Amino acid sequence: METPEGSSWFANSEVTAALEEHFLPAYLAKARWFPRNSAKRIKPKIIARLPFSGNATVFIVIETDHHAHYLLPLTADWSVDAGPELEKSIVAPLRQGEREGLLRDVAADPAFIQKLLDHLRREVSIAGSGWRLDFKPTTKLGSRPPRATARVRAIQGEQSNSTALVDQDYVVKLYRHIEPGQNPEIEMGYFLTEATNFTHTPALLGHVEATYDSASYALGIVHAFVPNHGDAWTWSVDRLSIYLDAMAEGSEERDKALTTRRDYLQWVRHLGCRVAEMHCALASRDDVAAFKPEPINERDLDFWIGDLVERAARIFNRLEETPLDANDRPLVERLLRVRSALSGYAAHLISHTHGPCKIRHHGDLHLGQVLVAGEDAVIIDFEGEPSRPLADRRRKAPAARDVAGVLRSLDYAAMALGQQRQKSEKLTPSALRALHAWRDQSTDGFLSAYQEAMGPSALWPARSDDAKAMLNFFLLEKAFYEVEYELSYRPAWISVPLQGVLRVLEEGGVT
Repeated sequence: METPEGSSWFANSEVTAALEEHFLPAYLAKARWFPRNSAKRIKPKIIARLPFSGNATVFIVIETDHHAHYLLPLTADWSVDAGPELEKSIVAPLRQGEREGLLRDVAADPAFIQKLLDHLRREVSIAGSGWRLDFKPTTKLGSRPPRATARVRAIQGEQSNSTALVDQDYVVKLYRHIEPGQNPEIEMGYFLTEATNFTHTPALLGHVEATYDSASYALGIVHAFVPNHGDAWTWSVDRLSIYLDAMAEGSEERDKALTTRRDYLQWVRHLGCRVAEMHCALASRDDVAAFKPEPINERDLDFWIGDLVERAARIFNRLEETPLDANDRPLVERLLRVRSALSGYAAHLISHTHGPCKIRHHGDLHLGQVLVAGEDAVIIDFEGEPSRPLADRRRKAPAARDVAGVLRSLDYAAMALGQQRQKSEKLTPSALRALHAWRDQSTDGFLSAYQEAMGPSALWPARSDDAKAMLNFFLLEKAFYEVEYELSYRPAWISVPLQGVLRVLEEGGVT
């Protein structure tokens, strides 16, 4: 891609045309954070260029034909060759006279990260092309002395954002899909960091925001790094694998199996306490309107029921049309038979929520959103359910929605591992019983610890029957969400959430 000498690559109309027509579609088609599509069907249009560091690095905002906006931090790099470590970041080759270079996505580049942190410390504002970039630190950043960045590691599993670990100090996340409005992760982070005493989430150090035509867009967020053993999903599956393998070895390994199970159940109880403490913290400030607990009203009930029924209707239609594994068809047929009864049953369950109040909550809480920190748990990623618009992610709801998310995730960890072992013929009847027992004990341990830590509270129904009904509604909501996700991305896993839906319906005598 040729750029005239003396001109900026991002201000050249020919470069813009080449990026929009060829290079960006090819790059976006391979990006994990961009919706899956072929390069031929991706039609990006560059709608903004936000200077970040002189003429070298620029945030560009692209708009797709679905009017969604995406963010790319790009730099013209004239000093490097296209080595294997840079291959995934290359957007286009550059040429300027005799010089050759690369246009790179620098979301995980040490120099870019260092500059972003420097801008944050100095509360920099940068204006350009009608947009303004603002770097907004919290009080927590001021207590951390600046030092040169030594190592930046990109988190490879990210699907909707780009996150980098910076030394043992920071976690820097760039939002790729950007929307106008208040970002719940930033809002929740400021509240928990600055307005409460809850310490089991990483401290928010600051965020990057763009403003255009009175609308604000969150571009990135920086948290303190918390030493950890990884996310609780991976760790849980690993613990369960160790347990099953030790059980299979016989009496010689029985002590190892029992120790593994005991330690895991103890950790799950810690998690239950931390989730309860988080909910109490989120409900602790009547003087902050966005976080003030509120009574549940009929409009809330109508919204939750309508949202669940609408999602279920989409799923029923897709289940009738989607070819699935023969082993999954009986589950699908059982679910389709109760289609007409679902709305009434959902309304019956949620009608018991008139007692508790609604609060701000995590909104997408599962084991993947928890770090294992020693023997304790640290809760992260307060963005909410990514498929929902920002306004819905900020809606208040019963604390039971988060509790249901964890319970579904505990079930997933056990049943998904069982499914994998069944395919490799390693799942014996005794191992299957051990899986079910592990899941049930984990569920009971989490829930009992949560309720003990919560104590008598308006956040949780006083009557056990009411609490069970409310929890079952949100278990049903979460399981339907999982069915829709698996239909779109992992049809081979669909039996796990289908069984979760059917268990709730069976308990109510619907199937």
